[in-house]
Amino acid sequence: MKKIKKLFNIFWVQLYLQLKLQFRYVNSAISSLVLYAGAFLIVIFFTDPAQLGQAYGTKQGVLFTIVGFLFWSIGIASMGQCSNGVETDEQTGLLESETQSVFPLWTLYFIETLANNLFVWIYLLIIGFIASFFSIFTVAELLEALLLTFVFSLISNFGMFGIGMIFASGSIRFKRMGQWSTILQALLLMLSNVYLPVYNVFQEVIPYVGGIEIVRQIFLGHGVSLPKLIIFIVVNVVWFLVGILIFNYCIKKERKDGSFDAF
Repeated sequence: MKKIKKLFNIFWVQLYLQLKLQFRYVNSAISSLVLYAGAFLIVIFFTDPAQLGQAYGTKQGVLFTIVGFLFWSIGIASMGQCSNGVETDEQTGLLESETQSVFPLWTLYFIETLANNLFVWIYLLIIGFIASFFSIFTVAELLEALLLTFVFSLISNFGMFGIGMIFASGSIRFKRMGQWSTILQALLLMLSNVYLPVYNVFQEVIPYVGGIEIVRQIFLGHGVSLPKLIIFIVVNVVWFLVGILIFNYCIKKERKDGSFDAF
């Protein structure tokens, strides 16, 4: 019980620090908002939301594209926050001291990621709200999409965090991996179902793909398919566990070899 209380305290501290950073570095917060807005505009203007809607038999192509964009955005935020966090801590010399924590190191990065994601959601809410004025969907439909995406992204973020842990492990073993993480983010956008329906069963190994399909089917009035939900959960649990196992192995190896000071 005491450990759970400590974890909550760590979360609130991280949330406070993130809030403090947002207010202290307003330009950085605005830049983040502009980056997400820019990515959204690229997805909307360089794809065909009408074709996506046609594939699902609905006129809500733009809203379905927004659902995909929300999953992708919050997913890469989860992946990037933990991988970049580990790399930054390596470079500043904090990583070795953090390994002395009573909690597993991945737990600290997971809590940090959760706190950061809350602010990413604020950016996405602002972008979606503005987009509703230029589309045929209502604010109520947007809020429903945001709520459903938030609920199911809680699952997909476990998988994306696991992938982030794999990249973090690469940072520990091979040092800088940030550029490869950026490349993967772009590949995930192109290879997943953000602006297209699922066309290949192998796409479902991407953590958030199943979540996008489930939310879209709910909007079509089809409800939640139990087999799809099970696959969605299993995929994310596997990525999460694999990421943590690889990360823990790399940390143990690094402590054994004593090469933290090589960063």
